[in-house]
Amino acid sequence: MSELARRYAAACYDLVPDAERFADAAQFIGGCTPLRETLEDPTIDWRAKERVLIRLPLFSDDPRLLDFYRLLAKKGRMKLLPEIAEAFQTLDLERHNTAVCEMRCVRIPDEARQEKIRAALCKLHHRDRIFLKITTDPDLLGGFLLKIDGVTYDHSVRGQLRSLARQLQERRMI
Repeated sequence: MSELARRYAAACYDLVPDAERFADAAQFIGGCTPLRETLEDPTIDWRAKERVLIRLPLFSDDPRLLDFYRLLAKKGRMKLLPEIAEAFQTLDLERHNTAVCEMRCVRIPDEARQEKIRAALCKLHHRDRIFLKITTDPDLLGGFLLKIDGVTYDHSVRGQLRSLARQLQERRMI
């Protein structure tokens, strides 16, 4: 993520701290290919892009958000929108003392197990809330792998086998 995208996100967050509204607008623009391509096209004058933005219903009740998107169009920065949206979400999570944890596992754990994991991570990382982003990975053989705040917790069978192999190698070297 570029520093420029972070600065735009911070500026927008100060103007429009409603993360849901910002995300809806970014998703709408990113999900509509002809609209996105038009807004990103450097050969189209920014005033024409502004006229397109003004007509979008998602900006009808929030002129500050419209102003932000008009600025992106005027400065030719619409291609940064995915990065800006990611940085915006990060700011919102930090503001609410929340983190996203990527969890890889063979099978998705039941809700009670997920809640125990969330509680343990909240305590370890001093967070109020944790969102689990769960993906399945049969290569782990069993258990799970967690990535949060730059820290990886490997409680997988594959990780345990690697650790055991490393220990055996170290003993051979002695």
